[in-house]
Amino acid sequence: MNVDSDKPKYIECIYEAPITFDLEELGIDWDTVDDYYVKHGTLTVTFKDGTTDWYDGDEGETDYKWAVRESILTEDYDLVEGLN
Repeated sequence: MNVDSDKPKYIECIYEAPITFDLEELGIDWDTVDDYYVKHGTLTVTFKDGTTDWYDGDEGETDYKWAVRESILTEDYDLVEGLN
């Protein structure tokens, strides 16, 4: 086992940035929604009548003051035991 591969090499910080979809503003009546998903920042809605529509959301600002998660990683991007 290579001892150096267990040493900290990176500190990785994960941040969140919201994307908001205002249903009223988009003209979506929730009672008519059959299913939905969000991928690549686009809301895809399938309605009970079988139609599908796509919507862009309002992208919020990332708050770089506080990370959601911080990790100390090895050169292989594994967590360093005892430091996370």
